[in-house]
Amino acid sequence: MLKFSDALLFRGRSHSPEKDNRPAAVYCLNPQYDIHNDYRLRFLKEQGIPVESIYDAFSPRLNRLHQTMRLLYMWLFAKGQKLDYDKQISRWGLLLSRQGRIDLKKHNLRKLGNKIFKLTRKIFYTKNWARNILERNKARVLCFDHIIHNHYVVAVLLGAAKEMSLPTIALPHGVYLYTNESSKPKSTQKQRFSKFDHFDYVVVQNQLRKNVLVRSGISDDKIVVLGSARFCDEWIEQNMKILPRMIDSHAESTGKLKIVFLTSKPQCRVDMERTLNTFDLLSNISGIELKLKPHTRMSSEPYLFDNLPIANASDVLTAELCEWADVVLVIGTSVMTEALMQGKPVLYLKYLHGNIMLFEECGACWTIRNEAELEDAIQSLRVEKMDVPYTEENVNKFLSEVVYGGSTKRDVLRDYVEFITECNSN
Repeated sequence: MLKFSDALLFRGRSHSPEKDNRPAAVYCLNPQYDIHNDYRLRFLKEQGIPVESIYDAFSPRLNRLHQTMRLLYMWLFAKGQKLDYDKQISRWGLLLSRQGRIDLKKHNLRKLGNKIFKLTRKIFYTKNWARNILERNKARVLCFDHIIHNHYVVAVLLGAAKEMSLPTIALPHGVYLYTNESSKPKSTQKQRFSKFDHFDYVVVQNQLRKNVLVRSGISDDKIVVLGSARFCDEWIEQNMKILPRMIDSHAESTGKLKIVFLTSKPQCRVDMERTLNTFDLLSNISGIELKLKPHTRMSSEPYLFDNLPIANASDVLTAELCEWADVVLVIGTSVMTEALMQGKPVLYLKYLHGNIMLFEECGACWTIRNEAELEDAIQSLRVEKMDVPYTEENVNKFLSEVVYGGSTKRDVLRDYVEFITECNSN
């Protein structure tokens, strides 16, 4: 559910004993992530779960040099990303600016921040630092997302956990849906082995993902299929209650067919020239209202979606966009699962990329093979919004596999909690 490169610690004592006996704390490892404006993290805090940046949580014991370097890289990240940090950091940054010590353009601030963070990590964020955190938290289990071990301070936390005989678990965020061997240039068996073999257990959503990891050399005993916490019905229902709304639900209906286009990352073998031409095609179809949602992890490519002839809905959460839409267009993104869970028609624009998708093989979508088919499908849906050439049976088969790990009766969140708790008790 959360994708901010987090570590979640299950501890031996509870901050909320009246709720359950499974205490946890969430520490963000990404120093650039704005945890204060993440509505999901606010929800967790309201449940009594401690949520902090791992670099802030233990700051009272820092020496002066460590504290100075930490404040500096945090201020640089804050300025570079326009984040709203506390007044202490703002005052620190203002002081440096007035003294003329920092004279960089905005696009260089993050780069400098990264350099200072890496230096701070080398000097201070050692295995002893990580062990001290785990000991002070009385940690029993460490849960990470599917993250590369040398990012941030993951490696030292894993090393400290191993020394302390604490189990480490990698938990999934999206859903793996590619059925072809190579979905993107960096996705190789060697890369996958290096990414996952450092953890004691790897939780995956479906058998497809487990097979891919086993072929990459990960031990079968390490991998556990538990379904998708992100897309299970219990979380979708809860998410719709707490997500911040950006679309005016009281606006008068235009009578047009509402379409949202959820794009994929260009490096996933996407034909960007043809994709841009498809944007132009869609902008010229009458009787539709279209919103575009670029992939949330676009890294250096967001400029590809500047100055387009269709509305960019980057600031609107995918769940709300799917709720708003009559029809959802996708290329290869796993968030199409959200649309299917909400019962929305999904048009899969197969002609825009070179991969093969599980939902395509399951027949759980309307596969579009060229621009003419896309235009015909939209005109058809304008007449009858739910008239699609795929069956509910195929959709249920797909959802059973990717959301419920092959079992339609699985209580996904309960199984996650029980598995982590069992690791805690071993």
